[in-house]
Amino acid sequence: MESNNDRILQIVGNETRRKILTTLSEEPRYISEISKRLEVTQPAILKHLSILEKAGLIKSFWKKSPIGAARKYYMICDSVGVEIAINPKVFKVNKQPQKLTCSNFLKTEQISKQLMGEINGAKDAATKAAKAKELISIVDTLLSCAEYDRDQWNCKICHQVASLRKDASQITIDVSIGNVDSGLHKLIDAIDQIATGLQPTPNVKDGHAD
Repeated sequence: MESNNDRILQIVGNETRRKILTTLSEEPRYISEISKRLEVTQPAILKHLSILEKAGLIKSFWKKSPIGAARKYYMICDSVGVEIAINPKVFKVNKQPQKLTCSNFLKTEQISKQLMGEINGAKDAATKAAKAKELISIVDTLLSCAEYDRDQWNCKICHQVASLRKDASQITIDVSIGNVDSGLHKLIDAIDQIATGLQPTPNVKDGHAD
């Protein structure tokens, strides 16, 4: 029976599948797009997509096309790091969720989350708007970061989270109370969950955290 280690190695060891993942890391794409970019036949691409989807690395969704019928798109559903340990006593492959380690993001994260909590807990629109302006000033420092590199995963995710928070804050400023307020709570909660899932976990060795 094929072990999980063998399965992971088989997936990441295939050049075409690595190219597919690289392409999907840029944005969701449909089969013919991937086929053209990689110059690989659509049936072959579909086979690789099926393997990646069954492994939980990508997911598919349907999106209406402005020029015709809906198309099936594929996107990466989880950022995964693969750690391989080789020594005289063990050979081990671990698949781990990739965590956001951007130092600039982490420096602002505590105050950002505090402000988001205060926005959610504020009883009046004026207080919400004031806190939202504070949050915008913080995320703007991330969006204008001089160290930004669009090809780096950390930078890409940092910008995505910062942009979402800025959008949510702008909604707070622009709208009044009512049904929109309830929707805003849900939006900020969702953004908070996204950011929480991207936090780095401490490395534990011999029972001690680094």
